[in-house]
Amino acid sequence: MTSRNLRIAAALAAVAALTLTACGGGGGGTKEKADKAAPTAAAPSSGAPTSPASAPAEPVVPTPENPCDGALKVEVRAATSPAGHALLVATNTSDKICFVDGFPYLRFDQDQATVAPVEESATQDRIAVRPGKAAYAAVLTTAADGSGGKGRDVTRLSVTFQAPDRRKLDPLPGAPARPALPGGKLHVDDKVRTTYWMYDEAGAQEWVGPAAKPAM
Repeated sequence: MTSRNLRIAAALAAVAALTLTACGGGGGGTKEKADKAAPTAAAPSSGAPTSPASAPAEPVVPTPENPCDGALKVEVRAATSPAGHALLVATNTSDKICFVDGFPYLRFDQDQATVAPVEESATQDRIAVRPGKAAYAAVLTTAADGSGGKGRDVTRLSVTFQAPDRRKLDPLPGAPARPALPGGKLHVDDKVRTTYWMYDEAGAQEWVGPAAKPAM
């Protein structure tokens, strides 16, 4: 083979090698590009899943510390029969159930001590007062037999609700209710007593009538 033919053969071999390289022969360049272009799988998260938005709050349930945030409107009603007593009414003015426990803590004028309860009227249940309804407690203002002494006229009354744990005899925190008295005053003697809270007016009045048995 002449030198001219050798030069031509070498040139053809070089062209063939360049062609193979451009087509990916023996290089793997196309695969590398594909690998780089392929999306990388997300690594699993080690954190807790994101919590959904909070659901709307449920209606407020009365707590032991505060029965419906002062939604119980307290009033005193005069009673003509039987004589010598008044009726305490706590009406629920809210849109949810309120609770009252034990007996009302009553203080007249500047008295430091609360009025003693009629223990026989005690119940073990909490009184659930539905919206627009009321709980009742009768107040024996004077003893029918005169055993309470001469008595006195009072012009102011404060009412505090009892805490659920009756063993401690603690009042609920907060300012007491100060209902107006019928006619501006009540006559009370040393035997003044109050019943426990009850569901109905008649049930409360049973304990201050002729057959009542107030604590001595």
